[in-house]
Amino acid sequence: MPRFISKEGVWYPAKERIALKNLSGKVKKVDGEEVRPGEEYIYKGPDRAALFELFKAKVETFGQDFRKDPDFLQAVRNQNFKDVDSYLEFIGYDKEKIEKEFQEKASQVHKDELPKRVKAIETLGGGVDTTGSGKDRYGGFGPQPEG
Repeated sequence: MPRFISKEGVWYPAKERIALKNLSGKVKKVDGEEVRPGEEYIYKGPDRAALFELFKAKVETFGQDFRKDPDFLQAVRNQNFKDVDSYLEFIGYDKEKIEKEFQEKASQVHKDELPKRVKAIETLGGGVDTTGSGKDRYGGFGPQPEG
């Protein structure tokens, strides 16, 4: 699932840190170290799923700066403000605070963790008893309950 962070209406890829395996069949350089085929390494950088979505759309970012949005500009005009800056000053918009919040969000690194094994996965591997007698069959090896 792609993860993005937003700043004033423009969406940028979030950061991620994840363990990967070199499946390329070639030696790769990662953070100055050589990673041979089949070896694991740590990827630190922009969210790969978000980068793929941007690549598919052939853009560098999603969204639009709210100051250039025609609907926003019309709303400012409708409220009789001479320009966007006077409107932002009126509502108490603090650009420094927004920049600080963006930097905090941009510095957060999402870490993918393996999901915990849940009973539902075992049940799906075998089958669910829909008769109401409660004799679900669990996937895996070993004898199945009589019934």
